[in-house]
Amino acid sequence: MLKKSTQYWLRVVLIVLAVIFLWAIIPVLWPLIVSLICTLILLPVVNGIQDYMRHRVGLTWFPRWLAIIPAFLLVALILLLVIQFIILPFIAEFTRLLNNLPVLMSQLIVLWQDITSGEWLKLPPQIDAIVMTTLARISSYGVELAQRGIFAIFSLATTVLECLLVPIMTFYLLKDGRQIKGKVISIFQPPHNRYLMDVVNQIHRTMGRYLRGQLLLATNMFCITLVIAYFFELPYPLVLALFAAIAEWVPIIGPIVAAIPAIILASLVGPALVVKIIITYAIIQLIDGQIVMPKILGHVIKLHPLVILTVIFVGGYFYGIIGMMTAVPITAMLQIVLTKLWYFNLFYKKDGTV
Repeated sequence: MLKKSTQYWLRVVLIVLAVIFLWAIIPVLWPLIVSLICTLILLPVVNGIQDYMRHRVGLTWFPRWLAIIPAFLLVALILLLVIQFIILPFIAEFTRLLNNLPVLMSQLIVLWQDITSGEWLKLPPQIDAIVMTTLARISSYGVELAQRGIFAIFSLATTVLECLLVPIMTFYLLKDGRQIKGKVISIFQPPHNRYLMDVVNQIHRTMGRYLRGQLLLATNMFCITLVIAYFFELPYPLVLALFAAIAEWVPIIGPIVAAIPAIILASLVGPALVVKIIITYAIIQLIDGQIVMPKILGHVIKLHPLVILTVIFVGGYFYGIIGMMTAVPITAMLQIVLTKLWYFNLFYKKDGTV
């Protein structure tokens, strides 16, 4: 018994050390992290193809690796379409925005001075100075961003190499993911392995549904914003749409922030357009927040809005935009683990069965 106990704790120590090691080398693990995300998104597609071929078509011998190929071909087709019709036009449009940014900032400064010089709006000098300083920083940041783009070209080779690793890792995770998970869990003896397998499976299901749901929401917001930008003839529609899609990954705050660039660009056209944009975005956010998002993610992430806001600010404080985008799913994983541990006797019987 003592020997088993010693072996068990040695295994726990090794796993803890492995987790610490992986955490320390996270900057070089991005291909693996991206591969895990791709695996969670593609898993239902691969499972669906394999189940269809085995149970509907009758090919009981149909291997899993053969079900992965159509999923990869579908992703490749989508990527080609996205690159051709979204990414390349976006790069051209974003470059034009960076070149015109000093002119746009000058127009905004003049507009702000006209607003504050009127009799109906008197602001303290401190607020006026803050706004003027912010506009000047945005202009200088645009120039700096353009300069960084030149250095990004030289690091393209490394990025391409990492991107080549992603489909290879994703293929093996889709093919042998269950076996890998079972091998890792089998390090622990019964009944602990059953506890861990239940927790890992629940985290797996929650993260997969969350990623697929967020991807659907982001795509939906991209299309809606693009239509609005073209309808109201706003400049840089692709930039606005892609910014809205990225902001959609930050719950509650992101959709509100996504409206700011559109309102700023509308203010350069006229006050009537600003009112139209504000009303349109308000209606869209109301529908998205109260109808669409609860339907897609309502049963996946069960966190109070106050908790979501808190973890978003904490993640943003420590890790910037990446921390804000990952704060909610990480908190959801912690919620699963803590709930299983806190209400241990409610989830498991004394014999270790789930």
